[in-house]
Amino acid sequence: MKQAEDKQPLWKPEFLGEANMHIFEDWCGGSVHHLRMNLLYPLYPHIRTKIRRLAVSAGWENYGLRIFGYLQPRYSGEYIFAVASDNNAEFWLSSDDSTERLNLLAYLGKTGNEWAAPGEYEKFASQISQPVLLSKNMRYFFEVLYKQSEGTDHLEVAWRLNEEESIFEVITAEYLSLYNDESNILLVDNNHIPQTKTSQGLFPYHVLKSAKHQVDMIKADPRDFMYKTPLIKESYLENLFPVCEYYPLHMFDNDTIERYDGINHVFYSSVYPNDYTRLAHEGIDREICFYQKDETYDKERGFGQYLKIENIADEGKEKQKINKPKWKQVFSVNASDFHEKQGDIVVNTCNRAGNIIMVKKEVMPVVEAFMTLLHKSDTSRDLVLKRVLNVEKKTDDALGSRFLLELELENTQGDIILLSKYFFATKYKNKGKNPERPSLCSPKGFSWNPDAKVHVILTVKNQGRWVIHFLKEMEKVYKATGDKNFNIILVDYNSTDIDVEKELTNSNLPSYQFLRMYGPFGRSPGLQAGIDLVEDENSILFLCDLHLHFPPMIIDSLRKHCVQGKMVFAPVVMRLECGATIHAPAGFWETMGYGLIGIYKSDIIRIGGMNIKEFTDKWGGEDWELLDRILLNKLEVERLNIRNFLHFFHSKHGMWNTA
Repeated sequence: MKQAEDKQPLWKPEFLGEANMHIFEDWCGGSVHHLRMNLLYPLYPHIRTKIRRLAVSAGWENYGLRIFGYLQPRYSGEYIFAVASDNNAEFWLSSDDSTERLNLLAYLGKTGNEWAAPGEYEKFASQISQPVLLSKNMRYFFEVLYKQSEGTDHLEVAWRLNEEESIFEVITAEYLSLYNDESNILLVDNNHIPQTKTSQGLFPYHVLKSAKHQVDMIKADPRDFMYKTPLIKESYLENLFPVCEYYPLHMFDNDTIERYDGINHVFYSSVYPNDYTRLAHEGIDREICFYQKDETYDKERGFGQYLKIENIADEGKEKQKINKPKWKQVFSVNASDFHEKQGDIVVNTCNRAGNIIMVKKEVMPVVEAFMTLLHKSDTSRDLVLKRVLNVEKKTDDALGSRFLLELELENTQGDIILLSKYFFATKYKNKGKNPERPSLCSPKGFSWNPDAKVHVILTVKNQGRWVIHFLKEMEKVYKATGDKNFNIILVDYNSTDIDVEKELTNSNLPSYQFLRMYGPFGRSPGLQAGIDLVEDENSILFLCDLHLHFPPMIIDSLRKHCVQGKMVFAPVVMRLECGATIHAPAGFWETMGYGLIGIYKSDIIRIGGMNIKEFTDKWGGEDWELLDRILLNKLEVERLNIRNFLHFFHSKHGMWNTA
């Protein structure tokens, strides 16, 4: 039945303070798509009621909600909306009071497996809207769709002004009004029910079925393309920052180390903004370990304590109905940033947690301190900050924090340039200065070399299909970046299924070297043979694997995180499970693996190279043994999960020296 045209009800002042809510009970599935598939949706809900806050937790299972009405802001300005739910939800807002001009502003999930904790608005990128300009003199029609399957049900829609210090707050009664008063309308009467873009008839099944849900990690991110932006000239930064002594962070102090104990002495850096390396899309069973590391969750055993339940009921009949099925039970909740509470232990023990994420208020004082010093120079005073692309921080309680600042700057001619530089940051100790404002210095001798040549070294034997794949991956990196300053070194243990040297010759790569070896396969001797081919000790070696998908910025990332004589880089790869692809990644971060190492040639000489005596024709443990010696030689180890850096699932039949 289609709603009659021009039948949008006349708004009345008595509508203020509530919104309409329709409940569809006993319908399985966790996605809003499942709700739309319900034959009773949207015209025949089981219950029609009203709520005074956009936060619902009925303690029910297998139901769906449609909440609609008008939003009336108290102040004019730009607003940002956010939604959190278990399971999926959508928030739609019109550009005015019409039901015809709805736009989807924020949503959580499409498959039914996605969910967020109460007040957790930044788990998925889609949960937070772009800024929307609203006027205090207008009403805006809105709709919220929600589908719950099992577990702790909750839905909340929050908003905040687009201002630096504002925080998300649940939208409450003083900003709401009804679309229509349904108190005296029979359940079978439905001419008054709005049919909009969210209604089933406008979402045919085949359209929804073909819609692809894209994992946040694989969506485009400005960090993925930083290599395209020219670096700031050193003359712009000359004599601007005081030079301070370099002290290695988390240095291993002992002269000996237990075999394979090095993995317990490596610390992760934290990053900003959220890079969505947390594998939040994989469902509650796999991801709950992330929340179990939160002290409050662990102590109270669940999310229930985050919800401050408030029973809001009218007098008389409504009050008697409050316990059947609690639909007018709303709650208040504080915005929760679970990422802010996590650290190295969580990353290592919950291998779907992704990188540690910094909050904005932790980062911006450092950025502002940099810009203040930058503007003191005649050559750089006109540079303005366009955006913060990437910030990485490593903190040692005994020494302070080191930041890698990567900022997009613009000069007066409109040219965009990139700052990518390491700083130490300490807080002012003088009483007369702001104690929260950091003081920046440039650590002596601790900088990355954008011109360093990178040698990608790997060993192969009878893995022809994967060799072809690897070469194509390297060609993609070269095509995307135009970077000619990297070299492929392939050490082949006399493969019989492929002519490796011929494939290298036919490839479109800027530089390569080939070495044939004989006898049983040995990863350590093969890598060492490749290392020996590199003559320039001031170049970076990347001890690599075969079955990988490389993001285009991988070569630049190796340069940024290897500092000669001071730091090596152990990027974390995501291991894809069987059936997973680069477009639909599922699996876990290889937090215990150190087979992928970026290190300067001079530093690998310093630590004694690969252990070819113990690992002559075997592998497994050679990466941990190498890590032990890296730490013993007082080199820092940088550790980060790298976006879209993937290890493909593959069969081990016939690999290396096995049958």
